[in-house]
Amino acid sequence: MAQSYANQFNADMKSNMAIARNIATTMGAIHDSSTREGANDIIKSILEDNPQLIGTYSGFEPDAFDGRDERYINTTAHDGTGRFLPYWNRIEGDIDVEPLVDYSTSDYYQLPKHTKQDVLTEPYFYQGALIVSYVSPIIENDEFIGIGGVDVGLDYVDNTVSSVKAFETGYLFMVSNTGVIISHPTNKDWISSKTLRDFDNPVFHEVAIDIEKGKNGHVDIVDPSNGKDVILFYEPISTGNYSILLSVPKDEIFAGVASLRSMLFTIYTFSIVFMGLMAYLIAASFTNRINGIVDEFRTISDSALEGDFNVRANTDVDIDFKKIPEGLNEVLDSLQDANRLRAEMEAVVNRSPVVVFKWKSQKNWPVEFVSRNISQFGYTQDEFTKGHITYADLVVPEDLGNVEQNLLEAINRGDKEFNYEYRIITRDREIKWVEERTFIGNFSANHSNKLQGIILDINERKKAEEALKKMEKIRIKEIHHRIKNNLQVVSGLLYLESLNFKSDEVMEAFKQSENRVRSIALIHEKLYHSENLTSLNLSDYVEDLVEHLINSYNVNEDAIEINLNVENLYLDMDSAVPLGIIINELTSNALQHAFIEGEEGEISIDFFKSAGQFILKVEDSGGAFPDDIDFKNTESLGLQLVSNLVSQIEGDIKLDTSDYRTCFRITFRDKEV
Repeated sequence: MAQSYANQFNADMKSNMAIARNIATTMGAIHDSSTREGANDIIKSILEDNPQLIGTYSGFEPDAFDGRDERYINTTAHDGTGRFLPYWNRIEGDIDVEPLVDYSTSDYYQLPKHTKQDVLTEPYFYQGALIVSYVSPIIENDEFIGIGGVDVGLDYVDNTVSSVKAFETGYLFMVSNTGVIISHPTNKDWISSKTLRDFDNPVFHEVAIDIEKGKNGHVDIVDPSNGKDVILFYEPISTGNYSILLSVPKDEIFAGVASLRSMLFTIYTFSIVFMGLMAYLIAASFTNRINGIVDEFRTISDSALEGDFNVRANTDVDIDFKKIPEGLNEVLDSLQDANRLRAEMEAVVNRSPVVVFKWKSQKNWPVEFVSRNISQFGYTQDEFTKGHITYADLVVPEDLGNVEQNLLEAINRGDKEFNYEYRIITRDREIKWVEERTFIGNFSANHSNKLQGIILDINERKKAEEALKKMEKIRIKEIHHRIKNNLQVVSGLLYLESLNFKSDEVMEAFKQSENRVRSIALIHEKLYHSENLTSLNLSDYVEDLVEHLINSYNVNEDAIEINLNVENLYLDMDSAVPLGIIINELTSNALQHAFIEGEEGEISIDFFKSAGQFILKVEDSGGAFPDDIDFKNTESLGLQLVSNLVSQIEGDIKLDTSDYRTCFRITFRDKEV
């Protein structure tokens, strides 16, 4: 459960950080060519389109936006410096704008400035709201010039996390990377004011250290909010410096197991007492008076073996023997209570959807005990306890190997618990999903492993999850389709507008813009037709993109040879979009400027992975790039765009002009999908 909610919040955080990057990229691209009013409108519209945000903003270094800070001193969205600092927010309800504050000291500005990396801040209060900031730096020519960011209120996190319940009284809460509590269902005064290290318990200190290192795990501990012995599970959220924690009382997890142990112990105690009394009676010298008591014991034991604990010993005997039947009756009273509690517990279990099991840790898992409600899958207790079938006979053959392997690994690691989801076959040959939660322990003198736990039918949940996945897949495909169509409309409008001009320079600018839009549209087209809607196969994409550029620039393919050596590697959208534009710019540059008309040559595009790095090479044989031009600091919009996008994917770009060739080499790290 902790991991599931960690994944949910991780997806939210990725989405929020993507919006911050979008603001930074947009502001970086338009700051020297747009008005401040136009930039303000963009930032405001992003806030209006994303109701989960409470603030959107950008902030620039002195005179870095348009070099005209002096004109805007103390005007709307500007402070006494005149710097471009608009902070659009809905903290008071209605959307309003004010200048950013405390940017000279606060983490939201200073951390991205000094690290030149995306930043997710620790929670902090601003105007009475507990918020976190997602911030992306604006980099130009390897220099920091400003930020783009969004603020998200943590109220929805607290409400969502606090509403989750596990078992009867278990609950979720959330902490930051440094252990600061940012959500709790009962102790709201702890939020943002208390850390895990504030609790006087060294185990909490160890948990805080694990969380700070991004580790997951679980510990046995006393919950400071209710004083119960609990198992505390913790799971990091990969995108941000946060973790989800799940507190579940031990007695709720192992309630059924504990009751069964207690019953067996009581019966064992009765056996010892009973045999001791028999030995005492046999050894006694008062044979005649004892014979009657022995007969009564025999009657009582026969009844007890048949499950009847209502028979009692006659206490109307000589005083010397009176304590014997009285003691036996006390034992019988205890056994009767235990039997009643066991029956009540069995009734509760059998009325529930939870099937209780006890297995031997042997091949195919022979069953020692199973609750009667195994009938919900069409089987009976006797089929298992008499060895007609084993639990392995229920597991779908395709899943059996994985279940065996994962359980064996858990036992070898010394884990106390084993949780796994897999499919079983019912008596009617229906396939159903179940969730197994098993306690691993040594319950015998030879220390052989025994497994006891529960099986829960989660088939309906799995169906719902699958339906949601299908709906989400359709929704994402529709989004990609619409984006692709809209971008193609933009590309067409650019082409039509270019027909109104005669200047070759203007028409070329329109063509370059059209190709850039087309490179992005092609990504969405590929994703729309792909089964994997979140990642892009670079090989197919580059082939289609280059074919489009050849047609766009009317390249003579008999004279210019195009060599593509692109491995079948998949990248997510955060890397695929900027990389597609980079390939478009460098290839277009080579097609336009590398060769004089009629000259023969070749252009090579290589993309591969080596030593954990992705490497892109765009090379042409049309002569060396001019030595007097710094490609990282040039008036060419295309090369400026390449440099900015390489910084965006945290990569490195180098130019090699040896052997009278021009080769751009870009390296970056990313998670291959």
